[in-house]
Amino acid sequence: MIMEVLGHSSIRVTMDIYTFVRLDSQRSAIDRVGDALRDGNGPDDDDGAGGALVAV
Repeated sequence: MIMEVLGHSSIRVTMDIYTFVRLDSQRSAIDRVGDALRDGNGPDDDDGAGGALVAV
């Protein structure tokens, strides 16, 4: 699913980019993205991002 959302041409591209990240870091980042998608805002509403997804 992540491969499709990010527009990668194959799962290998996704795996090469993201497999080095520790599992707890991945979970934290995914939780933050989920929060942003649910709320339409990031975890901190006063960060000036205006609901845009930012690098996690």
